Amino acid sequence: MKNNTVFFVFSRGVFASTIFILTIVSPISAQERLTPLAEQHFLTSGFYGGGLTFINGDAYVRIQLQPEIPLGKIGIGFDLVLLYNPYAENAEDQFLAEDAEAWDSASTWLRLIRYISYGDPYDPFYFRLGEFDFLTIGHGSIMSGYSNHDRRGLHLNLRKSHNRYGVEMMVNDLGYPTIYGGRGFFRPFQRPENNNLLTRFELGATYLIDIDPDSQQKNEEPLDAVGFDVGFPIIERDSFRLDLYDDIVMINPPPNPEDFALESIADKEKSKPHSENAVNELGWGNAIGIGFAATKAIFKFEYRIFSDGYIPAVFDYTYETGLPEFWGYETNNALRRGFFTQLIWQPMPQLHFLGAYEYYDNYTPKIYLGFKESGLVPRMTFRAFYTKRNIGEDKDTNFISDLFDLDEKSALSLEIRYAIFPPMQTIFIKEYRFRRVQTDEGTSQFEPIHKTSIMVGVTTDF
Repeated sequence: MKNNTVFFVFSRGVFASTIFILTIVSPISAQERLTPLAEQHFLTSGFYGGGLTFINGDAYVRIQLQPEIPLGKIGIGFDLVLLYNPYAENAEDQFLAEDAEAWDSASTWLRLIRYISYGDPYDPFYFRLGEFDFLTIGHGSIMSGYSNHDRRGLHLNLRKSHNRYGVEMMVNDLGYPTIYGGRGFFRPFQRPENNNLLTRFELGATYLIDIDPDSQQKNEEPLDAVGFDVGFPIIERDSFRLDLYDDIVMINPPPNPEDFALESIADKEKSKPHSENAVNELGWGNAIGIGFAATKAIFKFEYRIFSDGYIPAVFDYTYETGLPEFWGYETNNALRRGFFTQLIWQPMPQLHFLGAYEYYDNYTPKIYLGFKESGLVPRMTFRAFYTKRNIGEDKDTNFISDLFDLDEKSALSLEIRYAIFPPMQTIFIKEYRFRRVQTDEGTSQFEPIHKTSIMVGVTTDF
């Protein structure tokens, strides 16, 4: 009975997804190309001005310059943010970077380069050095909606003509790399022309690793994730893709923090290093999905089954803000089931939507919401992005209250621009996100910051 229910739910989801595709996809011309909206349209650009910034209650004078240089397929953007603290006692603390950090690391200096890019993600060659606000590798079973929190990483796609094989790679932070890996795919039956469903059959493999999953611990084991996938690109054109796929992923998580503490005590008593006694249980997951990408929309629906020691899409927006909590992987025998769905949609040039939601048995849900409006309201531009994981985790907290409570499980970015006399604008920015800090013990970690900025200047992005 349970298997019949699972099949019924999945088949209903696939049917609804197909109807949805046929309903919302706008007519597509041969000249239009696939451009995943998530990588570009929720980021500010082209602003020159200044004002005030308040970070955790401290006030700073702010100057920001964002020149952009388009050169055909090549795009170059810079982002100089300088914060001035008139009350600082020494010169080093007077002039600071974006999040009030000192100019003392490669990651901070690299933030002057907002991005350097070439081509589009589905071109034979695509390259982007810059910030990631919603990066997905492959189908997203391991990395989906990942953010490197305004550091400068690398995303690279290499594909053979006609997509017979290719590789996608990423590094989270060129100044302090800790997460890297990628996905390769191969189509063994692909031909130069006259391809069908069988010849487009695709095999893929993904590997991602975090060599420093808990920056507060020394000599801890890395977090490894390996995935294998098969796919059937039912329709594949320059302007439209429709895929069926199945992903299998295995994760070797680092030791549970509580077990780490207990074993550390035992290790001291036995005078043995922790690594000899650490035991990791292998977690696994399976995702069956349908997805499409068009010039105006990206949509996917997945039915997921996974073991008790596995976190779906573990590398997400809030991954690096705290050590992931691998629940119950010491038993590794209970199965969880649930679904993931995502929509990125541009119904008209002035509007962009982003939404994703996932929910599983006996596990609290996760949500992404994004919206951009530019031009529908005269002289007004509005951008917002919000994400929250483990909603309602505390049983004593109301679900709705927890959904909108800003804490270490969430991130918010809100920007409102109003053109006084174009191109002159006033900008209001409200953020709750995370910054990397150096502790007194010499370790690196993330801490949440509340930031509000009010600025006046001119823009080339109006």
